This record gives sequence, structure tokens and C-alpha cells, in this order.
Amino acid sequence: MTVGLATTLSGSLAQLGQDAERGVELAIADLNAKGGVLGKQVKLATEDNQVTPATGTANARSLVLQHKAVALFGPISSAVAAAEQTVAAQYKVPLIDFMANDAGLQTKTFSKYSLQVVPNTTMEPRAAADYLATKSAGKPITIGTFAPDYSFGHDSVSGFIDALNALHVNYKLVNQQYPPLGETNIAPFLSKLVAVAPDYVYNAQYGNDLVTFTKQAQKYNFFDKTTVIAMYGVQELGELGDQIPAGTIDFNRAPFWVMGDTVTPFVNEYKAKYGQLPPEWSLLGYTAVQTWAAGAKKAGDFDGTKVADALSGATIPTIRGNITLRSCDNQAEIPEYVGVLTDTPDQKYGVPLWQPGSAFTAPFDKISTSC
Repeated sequence: MTVGLATTLSGSLAQLGQDAERGVELAIADLNAKGGVLGKQVKLATEDNQVTPATGTANARSLVLQHKAVALFGPISSAVAAAEQTVAAQYKVPLIDFMANDAGLQTKTFSKYSLQVVPNTTMEPRAAADYLATKSAGKPITIGTFAPDYSFGHDSVSGFIDALNALHVNYKLVNQQYPPLGETNIAPFLSKLVAVAPDYVYNAQYGNDLVTFTKQAQKYNFFDKTTVIAMYGVQELGELGDQIPAGTIDFNRAPFWVMGDTVTPFVNEYKAKYGQLPPEWSLLGYTAVQTWAAGAKKAGDFDGTKVADALSGATIPTIRGNITLRSCDNQAEIPEYVGVLTDTPDQKYGVPLWQPGSAFTAPFDKISTSC
């Protein structure tokens, strides 16, 4: 029985795609070790979409028609995910997004075959805004934004600003920059932010783009003048090493170090197999496979329509604990996490993560939109 992963495995986002692939592969290996799904061993077929919607469409179609994939696991880019959703709906195959998280995926391009097990671009910035509202405590603040110039970046920033307004934060928006995804020379964009020195900068970048931003911003001593709010994970922190900007506000979709004991076996298994701690993309990929497997078992069938129907509104046991897929839009009812970066190694994991006591969990019912 084959499932498909159509994601980015080359170029500037390759590491994220490879991290995701590892999580998916590990979940499949664990399923197969326990007898597979409905008595069938599961195989993984992968395709590289090169961050291009047209390629993503071709990949998804190839996985379904040539590899006979009964389920698809989604890509990094939300624009590519939207293209793959069209194929999933056409061929009635479940597509489970665990990296791409544009809110439009569960509204504008949504079908019953689209499922999302990651906080979306409404939930994520709302969590960051909620944290900032508490931190600013009604005082007037200035804000800048920095985000990749495509749907995810624009929607994430819009969600953040909307949340600040809803929370009545006393802020002034002083500068906004949208460099192209994968841009290595961000000095022309960054210098404009540096010139106005806002109190806070909401940064919606990730992966190598966020690492590039951090290293170039440090040349301006930017972190000494401004508090950045950004999505640093294990991969980014590992690449930064002794250049981690301590004191930065970090939002994270699946920080295993604050998620409790349910993820510990996965963390240990991942570290034993790959020799490193798991990035959130690996943990989320593992969850996506668990979600599909639970749907197939509940349906008693691999048929895409039956699996999609079985998952809608269902509560699924995962390494993140039980998660419910809201029936109106198949959005997982999960939290977003916020903390403050430290440059001191964590006592349990031996690498710098978050300052002790700084973790803030934003619950689903506080950050999600209603049906």
C-alpha cells in the first residue's frame, strides 16, 4: 500500500523537506513494525516539487496515477499545497497538510479531501499577538514586519495585525518588508527596518531564510535595538549555534521540549536513528501519517472518500496527544506555542532552546476562527 509525499527536496528549502520526509518515513516504519495498516505494509513514494505549483500539480498526479498512492502528505509552500489540493479533490485522495498552513487552504481551496494538522496562518500569528499583548501591557509600541513575498507571508502578517487590533494593543505600524522567498541578499529590505528601529518586528520567515535574516541583522546589532518575534526551531537554532539571539520571542508549531511526555518516545527514537533532535517538521510529519492511518482503520478501507469521511470530526491519538479534526473545515484543534530564546543549553536536551518558565501555550479555542 503506497502513500505519497510531494514536497520540496532541493533548493533553499530542501532541509525542511528532508526533515519532513524523515518524520513520515519514521512513522511508516513504526506502523509496519506493528503489522502495517489494515494488514498491509505501507510504502512511501516521494516527489520534489521545487517550490513550484505547476510541478506540485504534476507530482501529485504522478503519485496518484503512477504510484497508486492512496493518500498524500503535503508540501512546504502554501501556494504549492493549493495546487496539490486540486489534484487530491479530482482523484478523491486525502491530502494531509502538516507544513503548508495558509488559512486559505481550509477555506478558499478547501474540499473534503483537504486536512490540516498544523496551526494555520490565523492561529499562529494570533498566538504571537496574544503573547505580545500581555508583554506590552497597554504601553504604546512600534511594530515592523518582515515576511516572504507570497501567500503565506502576507496572510501571516495580516493575521498578526488583525489580532493586534482585536486585542486592542496600543501599537503603531512603522515599516513592512516582503523579500522574495529564498532571497539571500536581504540588506536592502533589512536596512529599511533598521532605520526606523521598531520596538518589535514580527518575522514570518522560516528555515534558511530566517537564518539569513538573523545573521545579517546581527551585523546591524539589530537584536540589541529591537525584539524580534519569529519562528525559530531546532534546525534554525542548530545552524545559528553561538549566534542565537537570546531574548527573541519564538513561536513554534511543535516544540517537543514543552509538549509533555507523550512526545518523549518519538524524540528518543528520532535521535537514535538520525543522531539529532527532531525539528518540528519531522514531528508534524509523523503526526500526519498517524492521522491517515487512524482514518483508514476507522473506515476499514483505503478508499479516499471513506477515509476522508472517517477523519472529519474524528479525534485521533497521536504523539502530540489526542487531536480532533474540526468537521467544518478539517482543521486540527491544536495549540500554538510561544517562548523566549536562550543561549544557555537546556538541562534535558543539552542545546539552547527556551528560557525556563517562558513557555506560553495558546489554546485552539482562543486563536482559531469559528466555523
